[in-house]
Amino acid sequence: MKSATGESPVCTRDDGAQDMARRPRTWLLAFALAAPLVVITAWVIRGATPARPPASGEIGGAWPGLPQNRDDLPAERLEERVDGAAEALRANGCRRLVHWRFEKPLADAEALFFLAKEGARAVLEREAGPGRTPGPGDEAQVSDQAVYFRRGAVLVRVILDPCTAPPPGELLARAVEIDRALQAGGAR
Repeated sequence: MKSATGESPVCTRDDGAQDMARRPRTWLLAFALAAPLVVITAWVIRGATPARPPASGEIGGAWPGLPQNRDDLPAERLEERVDGAAEALRANGCRRLVHWRFEKPLADAEALFFLAKEGARAVLEREAGPGRTPGPGDEAQVSDQAVYFRRGAVLVRVILDPCTAPPPGELLARAVEIDRALQAGGAR
């Protein structure tokens, strides 16, 4: 079959075929131009959103013998864990809080890292009172419901869940585990 110009349609390229031949190059060019824009946009968005703190193993070491922490918060984000005490903690030089949830006994533990041991000591006295009892760390206050202790510039509080009545000594044993992890260079 011949076209109006007298040529065979099999042998000639019409405009549609030429467009089809150009399309792969057009898509390749569009992709090459759009890829850097997509990468830059993703980079800007990632930088504009607050990142979750890295796991403890990524910040100067792991916490030997302890479960994975639930929170690792810088001073700017203390409000997420301490309900109203963030300003007082920052005023005493608190720069970081690490939180764990233990299942046996059911308890929450927090390690508060201060700029100096005086800050940790002041918060220990404010929260646990002036009296001290034998326990882990440099100084401690131990009761059936809570263990507070200071190791250098770190204050640790291990607080039993109110609905829990563990065997005597379990809460103190958890505090001792945290103290060992601190002495072993737990994530600082």
